[in-house]
Amino acid sequence: MINRLKLKLVKISEAIFYFFVWSTMFLIFSVFFNVKVEGKGSIPKKGRFILAGNHQNFFDGFFLAYPIGPFRKVSFVIAKRSMKLKTFQIIARIIGSVLLGNSIEEYQRMLKKLNNTLSHGGKIGIFPEGDISPKIMPKKFKGGVAKLSIDSKSKVVPIFISGTYKMRYLKYWLTRPTIIIRIGKPVELYTYVNECGNDLDRIAAVLREKVIELMPLKSSIVEQEPISFFNPAVQETVVEL
Repeated sequence: MINRLKLKLVKISEAIFYFFVWSTMFLIFSVFFNVKVEGKGSIPKKGRFILAGNHQNFFDGFFLAYPIGPFRKVSFVIAKRSMKLKTFQIIARIIGSVLLGNSIEEYQRMLKKLNNTLSHGGKIGIFPEGDISPKIMPKKFKGGVAKLSIDSKSKVVPIFISGTYKMRYLKYWLTRPTIIIRIGKPVELYTYVNECGNDLDRIAAVLREKVIELMPLKSSIVEQEPISFFNPAVQETVVEL
């Protein structure tokens, strides 16, 4: 009884801090950016699901969660190596994110926790590329997103985010550019098991194609540019699932 009460209090605390962090980032980005969301109706109104998108900037996590607002908490898995500052680590933990190291044991515990979150109707945010891409065209998707969908029988919502790559440059912020978040229909990756067997990378490739279909037709490939103040030296923000 006491453990259940503690767990409930932890969840309430995480939800409150998540609301505060999301709202703070919303206020800041609303000043410097014009954020547009397309296809918001594709996001399930209830139940568990996984948000999966391309990854070009440290702040993409916020934009992945942006369409569903501050009242529906999204849980992320963040690589410890990307959180050099203790302040960032504390913020990540108080909003319910999981900081993951390089050991297999930690990876297995992370998958177990994510499956538990989904089994209780939670929402998970994933960048299947694993690290930040220097180009608009998404790199190969890791098979972990497929495993998570299969194990939890959860739908995956494909999302393409454009306009965030140059956020690493201060002058880009001052032009108030447009960031577009395009959302596709949920994909039931777990239904591809019969066709693809245990080939998780092949199943993840199906999701990658769905994300690519959301790319603006006139998008050009953006090459990697030198690291600046807004581009942390360690660019990997979410574990390669």
